[in-house]
Amino acid sequence: MVYLDETAFIGGITTIYWLFPGLNPLLPSFLICPILAILIGACSARFRGVIYLGLIIALLLPLIFIATDFQTLKVNVDAWVIYGIVYALITFGGYRLALFKS
Repeated sequence: MVYLDETAFIGGITTIYWLFPGLNPLLPSFLICPILAILIGACSARFRGVIYLGLIIALLLPLIFIATDFQTLKVNVDAWVIYGIVYALITFGGYRLALFKS
């Protein structure tokens, strides 16, 4: 059974705030997720031809800090789309840079 309350447990996926309750909200959005996006792009370049999978994963990265509960997710769908597109662009940039270096 899945409870959608203040425990930040949605569908079996824990959010980053559940793991680190005192985390500054700007840290995952401006530091952790862009670094993860670059790493996803570099890994996609290592395994040539799977950039689409990397872009899909990058689109889901904002859920790490947006999906604290269902109500927050419903309100912040637009932020999820905007941040997802930005992280997908960062992932593609990391992919292109990793291809250029190899």
